[in-house]
Amino acid sequence: MLIDTNVNLGSWPFTFAPNRTAAQLTKHLAASGITHAIVSHFGAAFQPEPTPSNRELFAATKKSKTLTPLPVINLRLANWRDQLAECVAAKVSAVKLLPTYNNYSLRDKVVGEFMTALNETKLRLVINMRYEDERHRYFALNMKGLPLSDLKLFLKRNPKTHVLLSGIMIPEVNELAKKFKNFSIEISFCEWINSVEDLVKLLTAKRIMLGTCTPLLSTRGEVDKLRLSKITPKAMDLIRSANAQQFFNI
Repeated sequence: MLIDTNVNLGSWPFTFAPNRTAAQLTKHLAASGITHAIVSHFGAAFQPEPTPSNRELFAATKKSKTLTPLPVINLRLANWRDQLAECVAAKVSAVKLLPTYNNYSLRDKVVGEFMTALNETKLRLVINMRYEDERHRYFALNMKGLPLSDLKLFLKRNPKTHVLLSGIMIPEVNELAKKFKNFSIEISFCEWINSVEDLVKLLTAKRIMLGTCTPLLSTRGEVDKLRLSKITPKAMDLIRSANAQQFFNI
């Protein structure tokens, strides 16, 4: 089994990345050996309210045995409790935050209120740090990655919450690993020589998952980054599927 924890439906407005249907996406992932995927919707990053995109995501994945929906909660909006309630009603296993795209800070008071509400559910939390390398972004999209200082404060304030960090880069992992253990990562933006091997040494394989950031990055390239890494069979099994199965209750 090979589980991809960073996949998206919908269109990205600043590139010609394919806007696939759920069936087309499943076929595309299968071509790289991916048997299951955790899927969000790009619309939640750019539309004023994430609910329509979340509902489209739920409808697209409802009958799928290979796509698990990961809806977005926008804490910038006053109705975030309603958004959370709809996600609970949809019986998802986790929700995602997009602080930079939805224009709020992890330091904001509402984040603490959200965490209190989230802890009353059984939902896991994914925090997106970026969808694309800031050096390659559309020139008018004046946006940087999630500030590491904000993330450090969040992890410090929520020591009992184990969060999955999506779109994180290796220097950021190195910095966070000095003080925090309440996070896991997916590897889509961890690009360096022997990156997977070094991450296993730093975090242990139990805190690493496969992620491809499909369709913005190369699905096959990200899979090969893991496939060609020189790690133990046990570590490979954890990163390929076991960690994601446990985190997302697959």
